[in-house]
Amino acid sequence: MRTKTLIAQFIVTLLPVIYLLSIWKALPDSVPLHYNSALVADRYGSKGQMAGVLLFLSVISVLCSVLVLNINRIDPKQRDRPLSSSNVRISWALTIFMTLISTWIVYYTSNYPNKENSHFSLKHLVALVALLYVAMGNYMNNIKPNFFFGIRTPWTLSDDDIWRKTHRLGSRVWFYGGCLMFALVILLPVGYANYIMIAGTLVLAIIPIAYSYKLFIDKQKRSL
Repeated sequence: MRTKTLIAQFIVTLLPVIYLLSIWKALPDSVPLHYNSALVADRYGSKGQMAGVLLFLSVISVLCSVLVLNINRIDPKQRDRPLSSSNVRISWALTIFMTLISTWIVYYTSNYPNKENSHFSLKHLVALVALLYVAMGNYMNNIKPNFFFGIRTPWTLSDDDIWRKTHRLGSRVWFYGGCLMFALVILLPVGYANYIMIAGTLVLAIIPIAYSYKLFIDKQKRSL
């Protein structure tokens, strides 16, 4: 199952490369390779270098899937547990997200520096991040204690009960928070997109961390 899933995911991650090859002749010899926070190109290179970047992202995506799909083999907290269907879905969510990001890179590069397209792309890039949060929130409640992914704080890693309760709350926070981020970035002007992503990401990260610490303190008080 793992091998077939990884092969399928690797093929999916190559779709942006195929997209790039389909428009190869239409691209100039020098293309943007890096953008600043305002999505203005600050480094250029060859089309071959761009293809290399896409292949690198493909490899990173597959390596993340290898980790997620083999977590029960390498993590002491999950050793001897069967592969969870939630882990398979999480690996697919990450694969699809990375593939969409790579596709966006090719699309944005092929249209750069068209300002209307850049505005469109910025809003939808942040929307993709919001949808990843929604997907992760949907599966977060099913993540078993481990050392590699999830809400890994000193308090969740040291206590399986705190891990379970933190991920139960985190699941709701990430799902509904991601939905709110998605709605805001679509409805509000493009100038708010970066602020929505930064503020939303901070809130989604801080709430579960603070909650896990609160659970730890409450447990310490009860044990006195």
